[in-house]
Amino acid sequence: MSDLKREQKVIDTLKSKFGDKILEAEIQNPRRIHAKVADPDQREIFAFAMEEWNAWHMIAISGVDTPDGVIACVYHFDIIPPHGAETAVTLNLRVDCADHDKPVLTSVSSVIPGAQFFERETHDLMGIVFEGHPGLDRLVLPEDFPENVHPLRKDFLLEIQKEEAAKTAAKKAKAKK
Repeated sequence: MSDLKREQKVIDTLKSKFGDKILEAEIQNPRRIHAKVADPDQREIFAFAMEEWNAWHMIAISGVDTPDGVIACVYHFDIIPPHGAETAVTLNLRVDCADHDKPVLTSVSSVIPGAQFFERETHDLMGIVFEGHPGLDRLVLPEDFPENVHPLRKDFLLEIQKEEAAKTAAKKAKAKK
């Protein structure tokens, strides 16, 4: 549907049902909506989406370290709005963590059990603690990987990158002399 009425109806429904809890909402592309809410409102949105829109598929949770220093999660899931839609719409729901250094969000795994895997992955790679998650054990990184080091954060540098940066700095310092 190229006129985006279906996507706009989803946004209108979210704004009508949740009011000021929907901090942002926009149509990104046909069949793709971006919305932003505060923690822990994502749980209520998911419960509504599952009940009203048959939110049958959690695609992923993306951990994001934004250029302005915010750690966030973007929950990607498909919904099938009840107004005659034959194809799903993907809703990308962003939730920012209040603290960059100690990011914490409320787990949605009790609402969407399939989110457990994605929350573990995001915890492992981004360091976000999901309160209420039944077990944030390592998933991707090896057990001997250093604690509190999260490779998908902007401040993470591999040893090779550190060595290259040191070499470049030394060359620049030498060139200035």
